Amino acid sequence: MISAEMPRGCDGQGALTVERQPATIAGTRSTRITVWILALAAIALYAPMMGWGIPHATAPDRTRPFSVDDILPLEPLAEMHNTFVVSKPDRNYGYPWWHYFVVAVAYAPYVGYLVISGGLASPVPDFPFGLQDPATSLWWLTLIGRSVTLLMAAGTIIASYAFSRILWGHFAGVIAAVLTMLNYLMWYYSRTGNLDVPAFFWSSIGFAIFATILVKGLTIRRAVWCGIFAGLAMATKDQALVFFLPFGLALLLPRFNHSRGSAYQVKPLLFGLGASLLAYLIGTGMVVDPHRHLTHVYSMLFDQRRVSNAGLYRLPHPHTWYGTLELTHAYLKTLLAGLSLPVLLASLAGALLVLRSAPSRLVLLIPVATLFLMLALPTGYAVLRYVLPLTLVIDSFAAVLIVRVRGSFLRPAWIPVLVILCGWRLLIGADLTYAQYHETRSAASEWFNAHARPGDRVEYFGIAQQLPHLPAEIETRRVADRPKWKGRFDHGPSVLRYLATEGPEYVVIIPDAYSSPGMDRSGDCPPEVYDALLRGATRYRQVAFFPTPSLLGGPFRRPYLDYPSVSPPVRILAREDVLAR
Repeated sequence: MISAEMPRGCDGQGALTVERQPATIAGTRSTRITVWILALAAIALYAPMMGWGIPHATAPDRTRPFSVDDILPLEPLAEMHNTFVVSKPDRNYGYPWWHYFVVAVAYAPYVGYLVISGGLASPVPDFPFGLQDPATSLWWLTLIGRSVTLLMAAGTIIASYAFSRILWGHFAGVIAAVLTMLNYLMWYYSRTGNLDVPAFFWSSIGFAIFATILVKGLTIRRAVWCGIFAGLAMATKDQALVFFLPFGLALLLPRFNHSRGSAYQVKPLLFGLGASLLAYLIGTGMVVDPHRHLTHVYSMLFDQRRVSNAGLYRLPHPHTWYGTLELTHAYLKTLLAGLSLPVLLASLAGALLVLRSAPSRLVLLIPVATLFLMLALPTGYAVLRYVLPLTLVIDSFAAVLIVRVRGSFLRPAWIPVLVILCGWRLLIGADLTYAQYHETRSAASEWFNAHARPGDRVEYFGIAQQLPHLPAEIETRRVADRPKWKGRFDHGPSVLRYLATEGPEYVVIIPDAYSSPGMDRSGDCPPEVYDALLRGATRYRQVAFFPTPSLLGGPFRRPYLDYPSVSPPVRILAREDVLAR
């Protein structure tokens, strides 16, 4: 009969104790009910704002959602076309291939419907792509792609429960899953087409299997399945390597390479490595288009400007002693922002308890260091979204503390402690949802619909992705028509001359992917231009301002995301002759 380890309290020395209980039919049914409740709760929590920022495709530069680095709605289709039809030289090499394929499979029924109904005829690479109603079609494609992310987010919560249940028991599993569900980054990325939740989904299943290996031992079957999910996670997003590499190296050690009395085992290691490589080769499309992934790897390692321009405006920390110190400080701040201070403190206390009772399981915390050493240190960036997979492990050790307190003389304190851990994250997540619901660009869009006239021009700094939704009759372009400028900072005088002579009816200033955290303008907007516009030293005057909405302040203020994607401050400036309207 299968048994499960159920933490119940502490022994005379204060070590965490476990009580073995048989998994009865009722227990199995209870586990299934728990899984369903957690999955449905996650969907109910994340789904309401799935429509946030979906593009309103009324022009060629309005086909991307507000969320930066989002691959929806067109990139999955473009990648499949580039893979199976004809490869274009300017395709996106920023991410591995696997999730593009997953989303394209989800797209297939709707694309088939468009073809049959006449909504898609003679597809072409340029807007409107052969679509009869591009705004509606791209809206549905984005929603379908986000539904895939939503289901993966729910699956991640289930994996978080399984991970901690395997290690510490049912009660710890429920607590850890709820904490993971309330993580600030889960609230945001579960509602987008970014690859962070999909990569976390595949990783979380691999983590749960690795936890089984820690508790029950290494077998060929477990090694193979862990390898498969590790390979798919890395084929979704490269950063998964920093989480699975230390786990794989740990299995080389005799302390972890065990299975109920067996000697040191080599065969499971070889099978697991082989399964991981095979899943990776398939998931990256190497078996059908090797050039694509090889170019991706080369670009990420040696030519990052090919896949991202943000680094031109947001410089990395230099590889000096002082720069490394600053980077370390920035990394610690990302841990606080992505995991929350109360949960981090609880996790540290839980880790100290585990150090006394099951020290080998502290191997699960090694990715906290490898994320810094293998990713932050070489690149010079402490990226908030890369912290997301750590929450599963951190939440698990925080759950250990709750279990310990509940089973000790401190029992009356366990509910208040749990309320603090969950409540802190819930407040931040609720604030994010509030800001998405009261999106500033939606208000700006309503303002333009009420005041702008057909034929008016709206010009912006930076990237078009951050623009409010506008009707097709309003033209949009980068200020002074500089579509190919990347990383240029000497254009202030020429922009001022342009605005003084032939500028558009409206100028919009919104921070974007080129902005440093907290900046109220795009990094593409020269400081002297921004200052002149705000002072009224040009022939433009500010006619509307939509500040970032927030429910909270002080220590509960919502942390900055890597990019100002949600409700950035929006300033609308009108030319003086337009004010007469």
